[in-house]
Amino acid sequence: MTARVPYVQADPVFARVEAMGRPLLNLYRALANQPAALDAFLDMSRYVRSGSSLDAGLRELVILATAYELGQDYEVAHHRGGVAPDKAAAVAPGGSLAALDERERSAVEYARSTALSRTCDDAIFERLKSHFSTEQIVDLVVTVAWYHLCAVILGSLKVELEKG
Repeated sequence: MTARVPYVQADPVFARVEAMGRPLLNLYRALANQPAALDAFLDMSRYVRSGSSLDAGLRELVILATAYELGQDYEVAHHRGGVAPDKAAAVAPGGSLAALDERERSAVEYARSTALSRTCDDAIFERLKSHFSTEQIVDLVVTVAWYHLCAVILGSLKVELEKG
């Protein structure tokens, strides 16, 4: 696969990426072809990764589940390491959710449902309500939706996984 846009090698916004403690990924280099878009992307990315009410483990689990369901290998590669191996195996295609607790399972079921239909049924939403506060449900919805957006960007621009 060859990227559809060039990877920008230097941009003033990259200082912001580095200040966030993130490496200069090909995703950011591709978006830097429109610096204002990269800047806006970083704002939302910061919220999802640092400002959300979801704990980091659950956040990474639903990101990984979303990436698998959307067939987005780039995100799988970047988020698999943030999840315990048994839980990563559980959300991989063909995996059993038995390794997950009820709270995690309900969040993953939500992520899988939205990958298929962009929504969920009432039963899934009721399970979310039994495990999460309203604030956390909104953050879960935003997180899953954010990674749908990322999948569209990565797929449309054919962003390649970084070497190494």
